[in-house]
Amino acid sequence: MKRSVQITFLLLISVFLIVKADSIVGSKHDLSVTNFYGPDTEASTEICVFCHTPHSSNAALDLVWNRNVTDATVFTMYNGLNGTPNNPSMLCLSCHDGVSVEGDISAVDSFDAHNVINSPDSGLADNPASSNCNACHFSGDIYPDSSWRVGPNLTNDHPVSISYADAQAAGVTQLEAFPTGGVKLFDGMVECPSCHDVHNPVNGTFLRINNTNSNLCAACHIK
Repeated sequence: MKRSVQITFLLLISVFLIVKADSIVGSKHDLSVTNFYGPDTEASTEICVFCHTPHSSNAALDLVWNRNVTDATVFTMYNGLNGTPNNPSMLCLSCHDGVSVEGDISAVDSFDAHNVINSPDSGLADNPASSNCNACHFSGDIYPDSSWRVGPNLTNDHPVSISYADAQAAGVTQLEAFPTGGVKLFDGMVECPSCHDVHNPVNGTFLRINNTNSNLCAACHIK
């Protein structure tokens, strides 16, 4: 009986570790009180609230989004033309556009960057709450780095909100018939979450596939 209990306990621990390994909990997207960046008494014990709210969400975006985008018209797409990314990418850019102290144009103003629509525990509109300050301002720095700040100029980033089929037909690059290995299309379009799984930090920078030997690139591109 004792051995059975030990085995059960080990199995439960294993399951916990597996779940924890591919969870947003403790990742860079966890902005709760105890998070990747360190304890923050200003934040909430909730985790989902920094992106999602069950009521009075941003009606312009999907997935009951708890953040506003101040001006979605300022983006410059990969082809150099002005445009608005599709919703799957706009969800990411509502944070990763990145308000900058350097004074560059941003689609998200300072208030929207620092506040969610509905505060934790309220479930009510017009009750904004500050996000975790340590996520961006730890160690006394204005920003810990700039890698997460994509900005509204998308001309130097992988194209998003483009048709995979149109790219195939254009023949600009050789592409697989369909993306492989877990890379996703959204209504046939390549978007930020095509390559990134925001809830799973296992592969670093939330990639859907480990990019060793350029595996992620090879999921679409034939080289």
